[in-house]
Amino acid sequence: MSFGSVKLVHNDGTMHHLGIDETMVAGKVILTPDPQQIPFYAAFLDDAKKVGEYREYVTYTGTYKGVPMSVMSCGFGCMPMAIAVEELNHLGVKEIIKIAACPAIQPETKPGSLVAASGAVRSEGATREYIDISYPAVTDMGLLSRLLKAGVPDSALFRSHDCLSLDTPWAFGGKERIAYWEKLGVDIVDGETSSMLVIAAILDVHAASVALVSENYSTGEKLAVTDEDLEKMFRICADALCDAAE
Repeated sequence: MSFGSVKLVHNDGTMHHLGIDETMVAGKVILTPDPQQIPFYAAFLDDAKKVGEYREYVTYTGTYKGVPMSVMSCGFGCMPMAIAVEELNHLGVKEIIKIAACPAIQPETKPGSLVAASGAVRSEGATREYIDISYPAVTDMGLLSRLLKAGVPDSALFRSHDCLSLDTPWAFGGKERIAYWEKLGVDIVDGETSSMLVIAAILDVHAASVALVSENYSTGEKLAVTDEDLEKMFRICADALCDAAE
């Protein structure tokens, strides 16, 4: 396997970080950073069962429209995401979509919008330990196509980095940083997408990322994110995963 990735397990056979084994997870997984949101998303699966809760990784597995599917928290940041992708690959997972509420920085992107990543700027440090910065963070095109077909209206460039608070209007120099990336065409700011896309591509895992725009740093517009907003995002992504189910 690329980069000599070793399958590290506990004495009971569960993965060293995720705390689950092959029998506990489906081949299609929806990831989100916050473990406290996992029970909410798991409620949209049929016969969902909590199969793991270890470190920041909480996992439920069930079915969606008859297709086996899991939802799992990946933790905040590119390093826990890197761990999640590597260990899910060891467990045979081949399709993952990350969902989260994120800020936008292009003035025309309205809060409440759903945006899929076409790719991501690698402004974090985790993926540089895997491969040099010339390697792109690009979404799996087949999965992106299925997301657009399922109801995500647009795709855009994301930027993932390790210090999200610095790219806010309230941080010292934050407005200048936002303006710089806005001019370069970046739209969505997050902490995990580039790590997921790079490592998934290296390991031949199909990966995509979808953001529910919670606010726009360029215009100051904000959205009070509702359960209905989150449910819509989840169901569109679950439908996209089901689209190519055998």
